[in-house]
Amino acid sequence: MQLERLLTACKNLARTGWMQRGVPPSMAETVSSHSFEASVLAYAISLKLREKGVEVNPDHAAVIALFHDVGESVLGDLPKWASRRVDKSQAELEAYRELGIGEELFKEYKERNTLEAKVARLSDRLSTVVQANRYAKLGFDVREIAESYLKEINEMLSSHPFDLVKDFVQSLIGVQ
Repeated sequence: MQLERLLTACKNLARTGWMQRGVPPSMAETVSSHSFEASVLAYAISLKLREKGVEVNPDHAAVIALFHDVGESVLGDLPKWASRRVDKSQAELEAYRELGIGEELFKEYKERNTLEAKVARLSDRLSTVVQANRYAKLGFDVREIAESYLKEINEMLSSHPFDLVKDFVQSLIGVQ
């Protein structure tokens, strides 16, 4: 797949979960907008961690977050029920290989053996909850998505070093 086609696909591919909950395609968040937000959040969280003395590379965390869903430009945004029935990780890995870009970043993201990959994962989940809050304010019933991702976020925030940035992360999702 050519780079231009990859970029176009990411910019235009709406995230499926929102549409399954009644968000019209014209209002649905795209893979690109989600990945951009997750990337900015990863950078910001990494900076907060560094302020607390944690060794983390904000640039690398942001790049992992930026690339974490690029495989969807080939596969489409698989809904949860489909990803439970197929080996989504393997399919995504093959998509990255076909694209010829981001495979190592995707592997790092999925394996979560580095702090930067864990920051990217937290940022992915955080971006989804922030977007769910936006849709909820517009009257869309996206509680199921928000609740499942909030559970994972809270689990991450209960472990070190994310406990150091718990207040910051919770302020982004409106939890006091």
